[in-house]
Amino acid sequence: MSGLPLETIVSYKTSYIFLGLFYELFFQYPSFLPHPVRIMGKIIQGGEELLKGERDSKFAGFFKGFLLTIICTGSVYVFFYYLEMLITNIYIRFFYNAFFTISILAPGSLFFECLKTAKLCQLKMLEESRKALSMLVTRDTDAMNEEKIYETTIETLSENLCDGVIAPMFYLFIGGVPLAMAYKMASTLDSMIGYKNERYEYFGKTAARVDDLLNFIPARITAFLIFISAFILGLNIKEAIKIWRRDNNKTDSPNSGHPESAMAGVLGIKFGGKVSYFGKVHEKPVIGTGKKIADFETVKMAIRVSYFCLLVFLVTGLTFEYLIKRFL
Repeated sequence: MSGLPLETIVSYKTSYIFLGLFYELFFQYPSFLPHPVRIMGKIIQGGEELLKGERDSKFAGFFKGFLLTIICTGSVYVFFYYLEMLITNIYIRFFYNAFFTISILAPGSLFFECLKTAKLCQLKMLEESRKALSMLVTRDTDAMNEEKIYETTIETLSENLCDGVIAPMFYLFIGGVPLAMAYKMASTLDSMIGYKNERYEYFGKTAARVDDLLNFIPARITAFLIFISAFILGLNIKEAIKIWRRDNNKTDSPNSGHPESAMAGVLGIKFGGKVSYFGKVHEKPVIGTGKKIADFETVKMAIRVSYFCLLVFLVTGLTFEYLIKRFL
């Protein structure tokens, strides 16, 4: 695509990523259109109903889950790859890519929902705040006090900063919309069937492992971006690195502990402790020191850090795109 007017300043790929990201940040995905992730969810649900049996052996459950994960993820990549190839007009293809970038990246939606949850809590509208938070997390929120609402909001922000922003943008830069959409399918599979419970322990094992693999590099990039953002904002980067090195391996996931521990260290707060899932209380390992009590201002700072992470990563991606275009 060299020589195109769109590439006179920045690359074609960076241009549509920037346009899609800008739109999502300020306007979010159009609510009147079906979201691709919801469609993916329907496909996964249908595949589970078709394949999974209640009396499957461990091997049968694992094999069927393996098939579902590979077929869903692979078919999404192939579908979007050939769909893009069918669009011959470069400008239509550009807006096609920009449109799907809006559905792939979700910083605007994430930041808005976290801020809304925190604002409701600040206004002492705890029931409304708990309900808003329940839309962001799988844990029970009914009995959470103000501090726990703020802590959980920041915790899910830091985890989703990787899963919903940095990781999909990483795959957009590497392989465009097809690869990023395949990542979204893998992430959706993990969120629906990647649980360590009686129903999904074997059926969802492949989905969980694929998601772990795909997030391995982005999670560590996200932690590094949090450090850079902390430095820009004048926060305690030394403490953040100390907490990250100490606590990044405390979570069940090999990845989520990296952005969570980095964010907890930057803000001087803690995550973990007693958490309720579906009525059962679990003791999660404590991440961070808890030197500060999370409040509305802490949530605002966490969102500000996240914005800078996004900006730094976008500039880094643009720079790499330019260097590749310039010297290769």
